[in-house]
Amino acid sequence: MTTTPNSPAEVESTAPADPTRRRVMKTAGVAGTVAVIGGSVAATSGCSPEEEEAAKMQDANLPASDVPVGSGTVIEDTYVITQPKDGEFFAFSSVCTHQGCQVTRITEEAIICPCHSSNFSVTTGEVISGPAEEPLPKYEVSESGGTLTVKGK
Repeated sequence: MTTTPNSPAEVESTAPADPTRRRVMKTAGVAGTVAVIGGSVAATSGCSPEEEEAAKMQDANLPASDVPVGSGTVIEDTYVITQPKDGEFFAFSSVCTHQGCQVTRITEEAIICPCHSSNFSVTTGEVISGPAEEPLPKYEVSESGGTLTVKGK
């Protein structure tokens, strides 16, 4: 059989039958490097959580009577609407800025994240106590004819 240099037949005939430790380690090292680089590119090529959240925010409507005075409500797993005083409404993202958990509890003073107990102001969305360091994004909310409308971005 005649072969040209570097032909598949020549490579097959000269390659060792059993993988050596060096070859296995080299292959594993290359595969691991590719995995790390691929993961880094995937992690840095997408939008930031804030950009992703802003891109999906849609307008939302609900009856004003669904928001208790001195508390609030979470709607559509997107917004939290508070009513600290009768007829005074505020809207924020319902996603905690610490690690992205859904806030679930609203008291007279605070919007509370159940994951790590970050507390946010019901009127400004500012952090009252951490571990969150960033405020909840605030949204415009208006009332007309007993219906609240939150304007997404």
